[in-house]
Amino acid sequence: MSGQMQGSDKRYKESLKNMPAPVHASQLPKIKMDLAGLSRYAQAKGVSVRSLSEEEKNRFGVFTNQFAP
Repeated sequence: MSGQMQGSDKRYKESLKNMPAPVHASQLPKIKMDLAGLSRYAQAKGVSVRSLSEEEKNRFGVFTNQFAP
């Protein structure tokens, strides 16, 4: 293995040591959202979903602080 490849391999292995633990689905909050309805609403207003206010977006979603079992 060339010196450059050994350096890359070493940096890769070090990056794995510093990588945070994965986030499991059970650690995420439950979210129920009517994406199709949200999209239709934005289209009817002639704007993108991104440009809707948080209040408008929240009309189409139910967000809980509870975590999935």
